[in-house]
Amino acid sequence: MKTLTELQLEHKEWAKKNFPFTESYQTLLGLGEEVGELFHAHLKEEQNIRGESNAHQLEAKDAVGDIIIYLMHYCTLRDWAIEPILNNVWEQTVSKRDWKKNPQEG
Repeated sequence: MKTLTELQLEHKEWAKKNFPFTESYQTLLGLGEEVGELFHAHLKEEQNIRGESNAHQLEAKDAVGDIIIYLMHYCTLRDWAIEPILNNVWEQTVSKRDWKKNPQEG
């Protein structure tokens, strides 16, 4: 299994070849579309309509992967490494919040 850093480097080469003129805002538009697809898959599974639960789950997982790839592409275009960003936000911010103890501010 590859690290996020390895995936980002591999993706960078793929994106340069396939989408050499992409602007960072364009990746945000794609990200929004994928979040919409995740919402759609989750909603249809919850409503138990338009397909089986396992099909909706596959669509949701695909959307999650695409969301991460769009975020990775955005970071690459900004010359940011995604893995340290994620680790830093987790270690310095999110993991330190205690919503049970401090429900107003985490």
